[in-house]
Amino acid sequence: RLVGGSRCSGRLEILDDQSWVSVCDAAFDQQDAEVVCRELDCGAPVQVLGEDAFGKGDAQMWTQEIQCRGNETQISFCSISSSQNHNCTSDNNVGLICSGYTDLRLVNGSDSCSGRVELQFLNEWGTVCDACWDMRAASVLCRQLNCGIAVSVVGSDWFGEGSGEIWADVFDCDGNETKLSECSVSSWSRAECSHRRDVGVVCSGSSLAVHDGLVRLSGERQCDGELEVSIHQVWRRVLLDSWSLTESSVVCRQLGCGSVLNFSSSSSSSPEHSHECVTGFQCSGSEAHLGNCSSPQTLNCSSTQQLSITCL
Repeated sequence: RLVGGSRCSGRLEILDDQSWVSVCDAAFDQQDAEVVCRELDCGAPVQVLGEDAFGKGDAQMWTQEIQCRGNETQISFCSISSSQNHNCTSDNNVGLICSGYTDLRLVNGSDSCSGRVELQFLNEWGTVCDACWDMRAASVLCRQLNCGIAVSVVGSDWFGEGSGEIWADVFDCDGNETKLSECSVSSWSRAECSHRRDVGVVCSGSSLAVHDGLVRLSGERQCDGELEVSIHQVWRRVLLDSWSLTESSVVCRQLGCGSVLNFSSSSSSSPEHSHECVTGFQCSGSEAHLGNCSSPQTLNCSSTQQLSITCL
């Protein structure tokens, strides 16, 4: 069992001859954690913690070493080494954070690489609130589904509203993880979540990814950079001349990046985009994505006028 945290996180205790014992962090590794999280129906391990992360507890310390290969279904199937580690005190008990989510899918899209995000917790499927989700988490999900990277984070007007549970966990990914279970999860979102706010994702592997009006920001950070828009299956830079805060707010919403902070002319211009730019988008501000705004014209680029956006 995991004690002192949530259902899928806490100080690890093991039932040994009818009494619960703590486990020494020196006798526990990542493979052991895989088995514990699986046995508890808590997905995959996110982090193994030592040094009293979830309190000392009053259980006896169990110092024998657990030696799992990582594919066992229960910790009791792992071999136990009788070598005692005498440096173990209650300060060294092991804590564990498991992901909790056991499966994921994209629903109601045109193919398996686009749709409403649904995650399975234990045996229950639920949707994800748009306040808890950004392009980094979306890219990890796309990668896990073998669908490339995320092109757009969209609202429920694209793939419909789900039903049942709404998971309000915030996935704190850096974007390079191969599975969502590798991202740390915080449950601090206090957003008003309803199925009207169910988040959807379009991955680059989807047929929808070539539709006009999908956007990306080139740059180091997910929510800040030079704007590129897909028009007629070509990524094009946007010119500053007819652009406003209204269009910027649509782009930030489409990226799952909150509201717009500012926009400006871009300091750099990438040579590979230098001959294809667009201008003339006109949005009301309520659109879920740039493709819902009036269509732009394409024209040759003037490198001094290309656009950078910073979202909140």
